[in-house]
Amino acid sequence: MTPTSWLLPHLLAAAAVASPVDCAGCGLADVVLCESCRAGLVPRPVVLDLPGGPRVHAGLRYEGAVRDVVLACKQGGRTRLVRELAPALASAVDRALEGTTARGDLLVVPVPPSAAGTRRRGWDPVQLLAARAGLPLHPALVRVGGGRGAQKGRDRAARDRAARGSLWARRSVRGQRVLVVDDVVTSGSTVAEAVRALRSAGAEVVGAACLAAVPLLADRASPSCAVEAPRTDAWVNAP
Repeated sequence: MTPTSWLLPHLLAAAAVASPVDCAGCGLADVVLCESCRAGLVPRPVVLDLPGGPRVHAGLRYEGAVRDVVLACKQGGRTRLVRELAPALASAVDRALEGTTARGDLLVVPVPPSAAGTRRRGWDPVQLLAARAGLPLHPALVRVGGGRGAQKGRDRAARDRAARGSLWARRSVRGQRVLVVDDVVTSGSTVAEAVRALRSAGAEVVGAACLAAVPLLADRASPSCAVEAPRTDAWVNAP
């Protein structure tokens, strides 16, 4: 983290205040997020078993109001919504690390955004979510070969081909235990590529966590029946 990077979420949120908004989830006038849509963001953990592992823990299903809120944040620049979304990522991380000892020695490694996404937004969604959730990030992954390009419309096989070889891990992860984090998992191809790159560099990948997973993946998983309230532990900032 650079000396000024901690200011970024606050500066973006301050700039967003100048514009009137409707609810990001349902369009209700004059509220950033209505109570009904806010309730829909309470973490509902899902565990995904992707080919080649490890397990991916998602805080929410990427559908309905959740999808609309995430898109309003990422594509619409409504960064105030990071505050509402961060507890789901924190919950997923907490679930992914259940039973894990020596958390202080663990590196939380984010999946880096594509170059196109960075140019379009000017900020990294995973970085802002992690900062709000109190997750110290270790940026050990770098995109190579121009990135994966647009994933929308591709099937799983095409996504796998596009992701393969697109990430490189720094040598600093050799011998380290790491947890991979991302914002939205669609096919799982990018997370799988992150795991491959980190393992190739000598890291031990203990798991992966994300804010939300698309329904097709979540439907093949084993969702938790209980609704989990946001946790306040070592990984979550007390507001």
